[in-house]
Amino acid sequence: MQINDDGCIRYLMKEMDPSEEIEFEREMMKDEDLLIEVETLRKSFQKLGKLPLHHPPKELSEQVLSMAVETRKRQLDDQQKWFGVMGRSVAAAVALLMIGSSGYYFWQNQSEPPGSSVVQQIQNADPPEPWVDRNQIIEFAGTSQQVNHNQIIQTDIDQSYHKLTLINEKTGFSKPSQKIILTSSVK
Repeated sequence: MQINDDGCIRYLMKEMDPSEEIEFEREMMKDEDLLIEVETLRKSFQKLGKLPLHHPPKELSEQVLSMAVETRKRQLDDQQKWFGVMGRSVAAAVALLMIGSSGYYFWQNQSEPPGSSVVQQIQNADPPEPWVDRNQIIEFAGTSQQVNHNQIIQTDIDQSYHKLTLINEKTGFSKPSQKIILTSSVK
């Protein structure tokens, strides 16, 4: 199993979230090599912490700093050259595209007088017809489209009356009794 040194260092420096720390400790319980690696790094870190702090010579610090500045300047110059060439080529491509599209537009419009095609389309078009939705037509009872509508309505009324049953003492109906239950509460 490959050991993640970054995870070990983050664990020792207390840079992990509590959930990450718990997960890393579980991994250490499962993998003895990881546990050995963490303990080795912990001992090395303790030994390095006991060493006295030394500052590098001033000449060496200035030399490293000047080399870093020169490297960064070269990188910026390379980027500016690249972006300068790309910027000019993109601008030229956009200008060429604009000139070509505007030339094509004016060349197309020279062959026809302005507005003639629109007028011809309007003259050749059929007169507009109103749109009617015939899919969902609602018919009401008693309209003129139904034949013998009085008979149909009367049969519906008769059928609905026959479904009703009279409720009285003969059919076993009893009035509901209203009983009041008294309760007491102790205060």
